[in-house]
Amino acid sequence: MKTVFSFIALSILAFLLLTCISQPTNNSASGLSLDSALYESAMYFIDRLPNGAKIALVPFDTPTGRLSDYILEEMWNFFENSNKFTMVDRRNLARIETEIRHQYETGRVNENEIVSITRQHGAEILVYGQIVSFGSGSSEYRITSYATDIEKASSSQRALTVYTDNRLLSLLNVSLDDEVEHVMRTMARAVNQKTVIAVGRISYEDTQTVSSLSAWLKNSIISGAQKQHDKFQVATENESASFAVASRGFTASEPVAESSIQAVITGNYSPLDRGAEVSLRLISTTGNKAVIASQKFVIPASELERRKLSFLPEKNGVTISKTEFEAKQDAVDPYSGKNNNWLFTVTPDVLDGIYYLGDYMTMQLYSEQECYFRIIHIDVYGNSQVIYPVADADNNFIRAGETRHIPDNNRYLISLPLGEELILVSAYENPFIVRQSGISPLSPDYVSRGLTVESKNETEMTPCVTARFSYTVLPR
Repeated sequence: MKTVFSFIALSILAFLLLTCISQPTNNSASGLSLDSALYESAMYFIDRLPNGAKIALVPFDTPTGRLSDYILEEMWNFFENSNKFTMVDRRNLARIETEIRHQYETGRVNENEIVSITRQHGAEILVYGQIVSFGSGSSEYRITSYATDIEKASSSQRALTVYTDNRLLSLLNVSLDDEVEHVMRTMARAVNQKTVIAVGRISYEDTQTVSSLSAWLKNSIISGAQKQHDKFQVATENESASFAVASRGFTASEPVAESSIQAVITGNYSPLDRGAEVSLRLISTTGNKAVIASQKFVIPASELERRKLSFLPEKNGVTISKTEFEAKQDAVDPYSGKNNNWLFTVTPDVLDGIYYLGDYMTMQLYSEQECYFRIIHIDVYGNSQVIYPVADADNNFIRAGETRHIPDNNRYLISLPLGEELILVSAYENPFIVRQSGISPLSPDYVSRGLTVESKNETEMTPCVTARFSYTVLPR
């Protein structure tokens, strides 16, 4: 499992760059066994770190969770058995990991916060590291260990070459199901009592896009969470749907209505040279929506192929190209809500952004101020059409602080084709006239024109607020 400590290494080394004290390495030309490399790494720091130091030794960034656990246990034993240090309680390590990761993801990492987070949990020196392959076709790995003195703002490192012995091979060859189960077991250790959880959107990189990989991850996470029955209770689909409506899509800035769901697992995945990297977060639904735990793991390319999982949605049974996907994202970017004058959201009635053939969909609009809105639907093929208002009886006015359910007295039936579709919403302070009729192809020009409507005195109006969401239709 790849844990969060590649991020910790990057963030800590970045702010220590000018003051970093780097120790020389002594790599063997032929490499070492995994056990020998761990012993030499530990002894290197044990000999150099001050007696009585308070050590926080946290999981290494590794290809599998089993390997990460093994390295942590071995390194911990070496440090503890040296009788030189005070080891920080393991129960605090997950909190150090999660808080530093959260700071990194929100872009607020700096020296004072790293020092504060680590010091709060009684640590003076943070020991962490990573193990990575030398590249395709190589049987060797590089293990790099770091020890950062929080008080002195100095860091030392030890890098060694490791050959693939039987021990390392057995720790690398872990099934994907075992990896997901390991992630859920680790997350379960971060909660103090039985917690009702739901699985939210697990999307492609930093977009809202979900795919067959998202659906598989959701099912695997639920299965892994159910095995941690002493810590997790998985919400039903109806409970998740109700939560999605009440939370307006679980937005970071908005309070969540009272619900039995206490935490949500969300995340994203990104392509690697040989597979995909998945990042998951367990987020509290109460208070300031703190990140309770975060984990990462890798899905090998062979597993993606064997399970027929794709990063991006399909169209006509074929995964769309990244070029087509990016062009679609660029075209609808004006509806991102980046320049909104007030809080305005639109969300589907599913938490994960996935519908199956035969499902029904409704959506919820929320506006902080009263306004008049228009909804455009973009289908799998990029065809665009106004779907609300379309009749004189359609009431496209929303009051301040109101949540509107669309359609008013009906539901949209989810049918073919399969793939990603989008809902785009724009709103205006004054009533307007909808000039478009029929279907138009999606294009940047169309979206630009579609962002303006005509008032009753024939003048163009620019929207005050916009919003959008995407959803993916999959076979049942």
